[in-house]
Amino acid sequence: MLYLVATPGHPNFGDEVIVRRWLETLATVEPGAQVWVDCPNPGPAAALLKDAHPDLHFTDTVFRLCWDAPGETPKEVEEFVTSALDHPWEAPRWIPGIDLLRTADVFHVVGGGYVNTIWPRHTGIVAVARWMKRAAEARVAATGLGLLPADDGADGLWREAAPSFDVLTVRDTESHELFQGAPQARLAPDDVFLGGLAPLYARNAASAPEFMVCVQDDLNESDDFTPVVETVASTLRAWGAAGKPIGVVECIPRVDRRIYDRLVPEFGDDLQFYSLWEILRDGFPAAPHQRWVSSRFHPHILAAAAGASGVTLSIREDYYDVKHAAVRRMGSDWGAVATGATATQAGGPGTLPERSTKHSKTLVQLAREIYG
Repeated sequence: MLYLVATPGHPNFGDEVIVRRWLETLATVEPGAQVWVDCPNPGPAAALLKDAHPDLHFTDTVFRLCWDAPGETPKEVEEFVTSALDHPWEAPRWIPGIDLLRTADVFHVVGGGYVNTIWPRHTGIVAVARWMKRAAEARVAATGLGLLPADDGADGLWREAAPSFDVLTVRDTESHELFQGAPQARLAPDDVFLGGLAPLYARNAASAPEFMVCVQDDLNESDDFTPVVETVASTLRAWGAAGKPIGVVECIPRVDRRIYDRLVPEFGDDLQFYSLWEILRDGFPAAPHQRWVSSRFHPHILAAAAGASGVTLSIREDYYDVKHAAVRRMGSDWGAVATGATATQAGGPGTLPERSTKHSKTLVQLAREIYG
């Protein structure tokens, strides 16, 4: 049995795409295996991913254990989760799920930026991974993780856990540095490259607007969204977008809709909204003729890899700035604009379009290492 931990079903474009890529890969290399996905929202995830593998199931045992911890520091969560796994009567509601964990042949923490101290209880996933190696004797893997911020001892938790992983990759240099040279940890591209990026793009992307926006209103360092709106609007004006079509991309419903609503008074009918559901159905609307403003990570990857120019909007230094720096390491040459400033020029795609094939091959090799 193959057991994946991930965060689909919220929903969020990057999380949905990454988990689907892994499940479709397993449908090819392990079509007869039973696959479980452990996630915070198993019901919506099941509806979204029901066709991705022929024997697919969903649960939330790992996350329930993390949420049940009496404290929120990494140490408190680790101690509770480990004790509950060793002594299931301490978490009696989740005994069937714990019994299921014991039968897993592979335990795979799938890539993303959710195992860090923005969500401190998620650090309990590290404790589950260590237990899976010790008690269940499973093959344990983690791929494409972004671990920052890692406060309150989370960095030490990862260093202690590293030897428990058969495969362990992170997607940014800051996360890699947490391990202080531990040989188990490797720097690798984001998991979205698994299977190649070409299937993710919309067929009609060449007709999408020249100017594109993907800007969120969650996880901002300030509760005041107005400076973010003003930065996007002034940048669009500086690029000559006024009076021309402007696309606004949504990765999380409602969260990424707010920038569209705030731009309407100035740009009105020039705005074209791309909902998450439209993008998941029809593909991501990125093409070489575009200029982007993006606060989000995966739109940066996909747009730059498609050959588009753009800038990243900095909204949280300890999280999103690290993410966008990782995309630049992967090959993007996009510029950056701080909230309250104006980007007069967009940076180019750099070498990311050419390097995407190499990144995809790296992920294929990782899949072979994990699943054989």
